Amino acid sequence: MSTTARRATLLNPWNLIGVSLIVAAGWMLLDARAPAVGGLPDGPPAALLLEGDPVLYADDDVEALAAPALAAIDFDWRTHLPGWRIEFTRGEGRVAGFTWSQEQRIQIFIRPSTSTEGLPRIIAHEFGHAVDVTLNDAEDRRRWIEARDLSAPWWPDSGAADFATGAGDFAEAFAAWQAGPDDFRSELGPPPSAAQLALLAELSEGSG
Repeated sequence: MSTTARRATLLNPWNLIGVSLIVAAGWMLLDARAPAVGGLPDGPPAALLLEGDPVLYADDDVEALAAPALAAIDFDWRTHLPGWRIEFTRGEGRVAGFTWSQEQRIQIFIRPSTSTEGLPRIIAHEFGHAVDVTLNDAEDRRRWIEARDLSAPWWPDSGAADFATGAGDFAEAFAAWQAGPDDFRSELGPPPSAAQLALLAELSEGSG
């Protein structure tokens, strides 16, 4: 299936309403030590938009922390996710990332506990969600479920954590592919095997 054809097949209820409330849950409670106070900004920051590059940093300090983490991601997201942008902003709650499917926008929240070393996993998890809602169709998801021997719904309930769903397992496998298997958080199985990673690469890069 071509990338164009796969991109056109997004007809499921979650895509119609947007995955914005559920795909972020994969990195909610990322740091259980973080206080459950504070919250999300009212909107994305309006500073340091890089001309010709869909990356937004809230300020110079955020850029210094986040830019090396984004550079550590090998996946060519600019090619495979055209039209998507990623925003690094400040946050103080437990939410580390959101993927807004209808807006084709990823937000990564830089909290007091955030480190450059830990950011690639967060970024990659959200890229996994972006790949899923942009490139995967029902057949692609069936292949992933079969390869991983999953028996769980693909989409989480609105507002729920996604680690016990197919979408969360796919995003966590994507994070393992890009950032290594440490801290693998899917509740449905172990880190992906070499064969499963090969399938993930096919589904993510349109090589199938």
